Amino acid sequence: MADSLATAFDAFTEDYDAGFAHSIPGRWLRHAVWRQVAPHLRPGMRALDLGCGTGEDALWLAHAGARVTAADGSPAMLTATAAKAARQGVGDRVATRRVDLNALADLNALADLGGPYDVVVSNFGALNCAMDLAPVADALRVAVAPGGVAALVVMGRFCAWETLWYGARLRRTAARRWSGRSTAAIGGTTIPIRYWTPGDVARAFAPAFQPLSIHPVGLFLPPSDLFAGLERRPGALSRLMRWEMRAAGWRALSTLADHHLTLLRHV
Repeated sequence: MADSLATAFDAFTEDYDAGFAHSIPGRWLRHAVWRQVAPHLRPGMRALDLGCGTGEDALWLAHAGARVTAADGSPAMLTATAAKAARQGVGDRVATRRVDLNALADLNALADLGGPYDVVVSNFGALNCAMDLAPVADALRVAVAPGGVAALVVMGRFCAWETLWYGARLRRTAARRWSGRSTAAIGGTTIPIRYWTPGDVARAFAPAFQPLSIHPVGLFLPPSDLFAGLERRPGALSRLMRWEMRAAGWRALSTLADHHLTLLRHV
């Protein structure tokens, strides 16, 4: 599985920023996550970006004064992260490490890669590639300092946008998440995906981590495969972004969003 995941995301690296990270809705959603995480940051902290992708969150953490370990299973994603960090003048604060979320040896080594960490960010579905959250939680229990905060953004088991949009078009995509297991075509490779509810996350990380808050991410803004069409309608995009901001604190609706953010503290 590790090789297939790495191959998939290596091939997807060049398209990721254009299709999501640097799109208007993608940037807006990432900043919405950062607004929830920012109160827990301070200069000099040690941070882990778990499933860093092309490094957008790692760079934000580094610019906030953190020393960052950017971990991912894709060598191409790590190369992109390191190149960005160098261009932005924070290469000395971002160390890249290859970590397979489904390999116990890699997870158990997290504490030795720059920890103990004061904050962990795993953004926009990296943990949906983990077939079991329990080993990840066990590894972070060791790798995160007492009082440290984990900010975990995962794709949920039910996305209202996806179900309504694709259901109206009689496409099976409408129900693909409901069982909690599916597949996705990434970079020309089909990979397994798990979909986690907020309750799944809380249970997997308890009792070592206690939830601080839960937030919908992508309740009014649609999944990324609809971004291009939405960007051609700036008026609609602006309205959806305003509604998305209002909904940031609506914990009860997190189960309807494309992603949900769970903030946890290591007790």
